[in-house]
Amino acid sequence: MAAIAIGPFIWMVSSSFKLPEDVISLTPRLIPQPFTLENYAYLFNNGILPFVRFFGNSAYITILVIIGRLFVCALGAYGFARLEFRGRDFAFALLLGSLMIPDMLMVLPLYSAYVKLGLINTHFPLIIPPIVANTFGTFLLRQFFMSIPKEYDEAALVDGASHFRIFASIILPLSKPALATLGVLTFVNVWNDFFGPLIYLNDLDKFTVPVGLAFFQTSDSTQYGPLMAGATLAIIPTVVVFVFAQKYFTRGIAMTGIK
Repeated sequence: MAAIAIGPFIWMVSSSFKLPEDVISLTPRLIPQPFTLENYAYLFNNGILPFVRFFGNSAYITILVIIGRLFVCALGAYGFARLEFRGRDFAFALLLGSLMIPDMLMVLPLYSAYVKLGLINTHFPLIIPPIVANTFGTFLLRQFFMSIPKEYDEAALVDGASHFRIFASIILPLSKPALATLGVLTFVNVWNDFFGPLIYLNDLDKFTVPVGLAFFQTSDSTQYGPLMAGATLAIIPTVVVFVFAQKYFTRGIAMTGIK
């Protein structure tokens, strides 16, 4: 099953080092013959698509969303998990209810709002809304925070610590697995987002990697070599992030919701 799952990935990497005619050859070969870097050279030196800029845009949007989402979702999750206030459970039920609203249903009203605010063709719609409107992240962290014994909070309160001090010095250090899980999921979601940049951006130098790769596909032809090269480079950051966060990611999935 693992071999079947990784097969397309291996074929993509192999095709990125093949000549264009060999990629669509009727006699497929896994090992490129001849081995060439022509597709990678074309990717960055075609004089039309600024792929270095695409990667830069994707990187800074993804990093800002991850940092902002972790902070905002962690604060919200702490309030729902550790604080007692009137209407808490009802507010949390409303928050979960928002998960039932399809994303596509919000496209038109959001687009109309951004047009009136003059935010179309900027990176604002790709950064701020994903940070402040992420119900799943708040739910995930809330479930993990609830598994941390409240005796820690009580002991800290007795010592005179504020809720923010408890949040920063006790809850967050104990929640690395859950934070890593949300960080990895956010990275994959934002880095691979195609629909958002396609809808909200117009200028070439503001596009992200997924939109840039789409330029190699037209109604009458597809440049498979450069497309495979771009896809290979685009997946490397995701693999690197997962490798470094794998230990915390696996532990976070296993422990979330367990008291």
